[in-house]
Order: sequence, then structure tokens, then C-alpha cells
Amino acid sequence: MKISSLTLTLMTCLLLLNCSNASQDSTLGSALSPNKVPQERTSLRQLADCEDYRRSFTNSITRQLLDQGLLRVMPMMMEMEVSSDVAVSTDANSVPTGITGTNLQETTVDEPDLVKTMNDGTMLVLQEEKLHILRAFPPTEMSLLASLSIGVPAEKMFLDESLQKVVILATSYGYVAARNLPTPDQRGATLSLQIGGSANTEVIFVDISDRTKPEIINRWLLQGSLLDGRRPLNNRIQLAIQVPLQLPNSIQNDLLLQKKLGEYYEAKFENNPDQDLSEMELEIEALVELAVSKQDMAEILPKALQLSDIASQEIPWLSCDEISEPDLTLNSLGMTLLVSFESDGSNYQTSAVLNNAWQIYGSSKHLYLIQGSSGWWWNAEQSDQTAIWQLDWQSGHPIYEGSGLVDGQVLNSFSLSEYEGHLRVATTERPNSPMIPVEDIREVIEPSQSLNHLFVFKLADKENSELEQVGSVLNLAPGERVQSARFVSDRGYLVTFRQVDPLFTFDLSTPAKPTLEGELKIPGFSNYMHPVGETHLLTVGPAGDDDGLSGEWQAQLFDVSDLTNPEQVDTLIPSKLKGGRAYSEAGWDHHAFTYDPRSRLLVTPIQGYGKNWESQFSGFSVIEVGPELTSLTERGWIEHEGKLSSDCEPSLNEESSPCKFWNLKSQPRRSLLMSDNLSDYLYTISNTAVQTHQADNFSEKLAEVNYP
Repeated sequence: MKISSLTLTLMTCLLLLNCSNASQDSTLGSALSPNKVPQERTSLRQLADCEDYRRSFTNSITRQLLDQGLLRVMPMMMEMEVSSDVAVSTDANSVPTGITGTNLQETTVDEPDLVKTMNDGTMLVLQEEKLHILRAFPPTEMSLLASLSIGVPAEKMFLDESLQKVVILATSYGYVAARNLPTPDQRGATLSLQIGGSANTEVIFVDISDRTKPEIINRWLLQGSLLDGRRPLNNRIQLAIQVPLQLPNSIQNDLLLQKKLGEYYEAKFENNPDQDLSEMELEIEALVELAVSKQDMAEILPKALQLSDIASQEIPWLSCDEISEPDLTLNSLGMTLLVSFESDGSNYQTSAVLNNAWQIYGSSKHLYLIQGSSGWWWNAEQSDQTAIWQLDWQSGHPIYEGSGLVDGQVLNSFSLSEYEGHLRVATTERPNSPMIPVEDIREVIEPSQSLNHLFVFKLADKENSELEQVGSVLNLAPGERVQSARFVSDRGYLVTFRQVDPLFTFDLSTPAKPTLEGELKIPGFSNYMHPVGETHLLTVGPAGDDDGLSGEWQAQLFDVSDLTNPEQVDTLIPSKLKGGRAYSEAGWDHHAFTYDPRSRLLVTPIQGYGKNWESQFSGFSVIEVGPELTSLTERGWIEHEGKLSSDCEPSLNEESSPCKFWNLKSQPRRSLLMSDNLSDYLYTISNTAVQTHQADNFSEKLAEVNYP
């Protein structure tokens, strides 16, 4: 059969997994496929030593070379060379009586964000490569106390107010060489990295005991890309870092192995009956084992540097016996590194799991690692599943307790919720995409419809290391996908979408018998749902009509007091947005969503444009929820008019060029409210300035601070 070049290209792309979207989104699974991974294969086994690691490493490489051709990409391991030549209310003494703070998924687990506040009204803001410290209260006296250069763009930080410490998290991608990094005495340290397409995480520890002179007291450079961080109440900071493990040079430079692999792929794709594939596989396995036997396994563990004002040096980080593995063959060599430490960087501890986790969820007691089935092996018939590992972090560092499997893929951390000894999980299961046995790409068979599920698991414990499924509600909204999920005590809420937005309500009071109670279909959909008391939901997301999405942005209020009859109380599209196109960071980052129960104000950052380029807007929408939770009322719009330089080249006709208008205004990021006995005050934060207004009067700014 003659195969067109386009079809062959796509087939090759599928085989090499270059067309799939990492491990969080796979079209290779199938609700109808019997090829589901047994539950017990997700259980973790701790490696005994580096020889045990060598065995695991060899098996994984062999399987991947045979299945997908790993030698197509041969990046080098990270190498580090270090040069040690390191060089309203107007009372000035008043403090706020209330601050909204960071919007958290779990109130007992802190999350890093780009804005943090202190009880005395001090505000900390990350902006590009700087940490700004502002005296934000009283609002009329708002001023900039200090700006600290940190040498790398960052948007996440933890604040330990009791110890007056800030921990800044940043990720750098690609090749970094001879970069000057600020150190405590600001003389600088020259650091040369060779990362080879991977990523590294920087952890910067700052002492803010003197708000006018913040000081970097410690700095780490860690191999791997930051997944996220959490800090359980009154506990240590916990980071999860994804480390792609690269092929050792002994394999990359093995010409005989590459020759044998080429012969194997050719025979496999041609389906030549005269070729004994099993014999070829044994020969390749022996060559891989020989190549890996020459490798010092400690050399391919994740590396870490500590940067100081005296010297920058590699620090002891992870040993082979601190690694655990499941009985799964990964589709790429990956490791999830778990790091816990105090807010000054002391008493750090590390461990790792050989997996390709892409998401974490943290409760007050447990950390959960989440990995989709496209993150273990390549298989055209592999079911769409998600593995979940449960770790107890109450003692200060995560300790493995158990694992489980669920059909489908989770959307984000809000798709999981721990409550009274059980874990609730919402997923979308997508059917498999078959191989393409046709000459033209236009003949590709459309996959079956996706399905949505809700599962309830009993938590693993000392007696049972399995996350045991005890209840489920299956096959919701065929053909749609989960767009948002929220669990509130013994209730659950899901929003799916294809053309209209079904809101599903669930009674989870009996874990073994979760029930779908109600369904409400409305245009558009909600990206994020926020509980308002026990009876209402406040949501934000794209607006729409019966024909689909309109491009506008809306807030909605739902009464869910009766789960069997959820009602849309009100919906509001800010007047500035009507007829245009708009989006909000709150749609993908819940930290950008602010709701203050005291003032009943909803504040979200919004960007977009109206009916033409000239009507571009960039600011904050302010909406009030009615006192009886029966209405939404637009209270105002706060524009952030700071202008940014544009990389857009203007046309000869400047009047008609979008460069004149587009991408020039500042980016709205966060908002918060502070209050005293006199009033409530709204602070809006963009990437150019901080503004403050009285919460019941947005016509006049109380103060504005522009970043230097």
C-alpha cells in the first residue's frame, strides 16, 4: 500500500509522541479498551542502592527505545561549572483590621503567589526580576519601601511572617551560561550551566526583617522544572519538581546500538515476516545494558547548587536509595523530586519518585502526585487513566502511603478534594485515536465521544496501601469536557462544556453512594467556581449564547441550596466588555480571583478590546454581590493605564496599525482588600503599578505607586 508523505509524517509523529500534549492530555486512551493498568502496578517500591537504580534505568531505556525511538532527541545531562569569585484612614501608625490575602484551594494549605501581605499592611509584589516591598496601609500613605533585584523573572513566593522570611520560586528554561546572579553582598556569582533543553528551578531566600533593606540570605539552583509548591499550616515548605532524566553519553555515542535500532524500526514498521523481532529486541537490550553498565548512576541524579557570598558549590542533594519507582515504564525518562525545607533554607530533605507527574494537590494531611497514562508507556490501545500517589506530609517531609488509578484525566488540582478520610476525583475520559491505516489524512476516523466521571476513594492507610474506590458517578455529558470542578464539604460541583454549560450538583454525604442531584444548562461556561457561604456559587468564565461562545467575559451567581434544583440567580457582563473580546487570568489561575465576604465585592483582572483596536482595555472589573445573595451589580472599572514598550513594528500608516494600540497597556494581575474601622480599601496590582481606592468609591484614586 502506498502511503502519502503527510500520512507517514503524522504516523511517525504519533509513534514518537511529538504530537501529544505531555502527560496531562492524552488522546491515546479508550473507554472501550481493555488495556487498563492493574491497580497494584502503581504501588511504589523504594530502590535499595545505585545498582537497583541502574536496573530500573536500563529497563526503562530499553522499553522506550523499542517502543518510540528515544534516540531522536539526545540532550546532554546538566553540567555545572562554578566560579567561586563571588563578588481614608490617615493615621500613619494604623494597621488594617482585615486583609483578604491569597485565594487558596484549601484554607489550611498555603500556596505561592506573586503578591503577599503582612498583618501590618506591608505588601510584597514580584514584578519581572524584582521584589518590591510597599507600605500599603494606611492607603493614603502608600509608598515604596524597597526594591530588591533577584536576577531572574519570578511569579511565585511564600511569606513566613513569623520569621520575617520570603521564599521566591522561579523557573528558567533552555541554555543558561555565565549569568551573573545577585548574592547577599550583591557582588555577584558567575554560574555556567549546560541544561540541554531542560529547565532549572531557583529558590531565593530573603530576609525582610528590615523592610527598607531586604537581603538575600540563601539561594539554590535546582535541576528540573517546578510543578508547584505548598506549605501546610505551621509546617515546612514543600516543592515538587519534575526532572527529565537524559540519556547518558554511553548510549548516545553507541553507534552499534543506533545501527541495530534503525534495523529494528525498519523491520517493525514494514512488518517483515522474515525478521524475528524478539531476537532483535534481546540484542538491543544487551547493548543497552552494556552501555548503562559504564555509567556512574550517581552522575545522572538531579543536581543542586547553593550560591553564597563566598562560593557557589554543588551540595549533597539526592541519593539512589531515596528514590521510589512504580511498576510502570515511562514514555520519557522522568523523576518527580520532592523537596521540603524551612523558610530560611535550613534542614532540607529530598526524595524522588520515578514518574512523570504533572500536577499536585495538597490537603492538610497529604500531598498527592498526579500523572496521566500518556506519561507511562506508548501504546495505541492504552486506556485513558490517571495514577494518583498519596503521601503523608504531616511529619515535615512527604512519606508514601498508597496509590490508586482512576479512569480519565484530571483538569487541575480543583479536580481533587480530600474530605473526612476520602478523596473525591473528577475526570474526563477520552477515547483512543486509532493508528492511521489510510493513504490520506482526510480519511482519519473520528474518535468516540469523551465521558466525564466523579469517583470517591477511601484513603490509603497503614493496613491498606491502596486508594480504594468506594463510589462513583459515571458517563456524564458525553462529548464534553470538564471545564471546572469544586468540592465543598460533602457537596460536589462540575461544569462541562461543548456548546452550552451544564452545571452538575452532587451529594457526597455518603461516600459509597455519591449521587447526581441536579443539572442546569446555560450558555457559556465557568472556568472557576468559588463558594459563597454554603448555599451559593460565584463563578467567572467566557460568556455565550445557544450558538456557542461570544468572546465576552461574565460573572454568574448560582443558588445551590437545593442540590436537586440549582438556579442561576444572576449573570453580569461588565459594560466595558460588551460586544468585544475579553479574557481574565482568573480563568486559569484562581489567585487572580478576589472575593471579599465583608464588602461582598468580586474583583477580577480583565484584558481585551471592544469593536476596534482603539477600544483596548486593561484593568479590573468590580462587581458587588447583593446582600441577600440575589443579584450582581457592576460597581466600577479600574483602569491601569501604564504603558509598556512594544516589540510590534508599526506600519507606514500608523493610524491603521494595531501596533499603535495592541499590547501596549500594563497587565492587570492581582487585587486585594484591606479594611479598618472606617472603611474597606481596594488595592489593584498590575505589572507596572499598585493603585488603591476606597471600596465604595472608584472615581478617585487614594494613591498609586509605580515600580522603578
